[in-house]
Amino acid sequence: MDFAALPRELTSQQVVHARLDEINRCLDAGAPLAVIFLVGSTLEGLLMEMALAHPREFVTATGAPREKSGAVREIRTWRLADLIAVAHELGILGADVYKFADHVRNFRNYIHPRQQLTEVFEPRIATAQIARHVLQAALADLQRASGTSQTHTD
Repeated sequence: MDFAALPRELTSQQVVHARLDEINRCLDAGAPLAVIFLVGSTLEGLLMEMALAHPREFVTATGAPREKSGAVREIRTWRLADLIAVAHELGILGADVYKFADHVRNFRNYIHPRQQLTEVFEPRIATAQIARHVLQAALADLQRASGTSQTHTD
């Protein structure tokens, strides 16, 4: 991964690089749940940075989350689901990454032990590898979006 090619708005490039290394170490150590949590939080952080760097585009998107009053919620309060949906609407994430990223988000929610127990979820390395591939695809989409324009449609 060429981190220099990531959008300049992603100020956490060093952190992303360290997390990708840690994801690989967790895969090697047989720690799939840790991989899933790292992938989900890294994806959320990257999309949050894009939203904060381009607030006008994100808050005017049709899918921007709203308060009961109808006002768009402050970007810093958006959930991962909101960030994924709006990034896709703006053409930052392709349709494939959009759909798979939502599944990663669902898996990331197993950070809550009760949910993991209730749903009898036992993560496997294969599942963790899929999550890592989704993050890699999202990074490629972010690179693509910065190479052309920040917002475009598929």
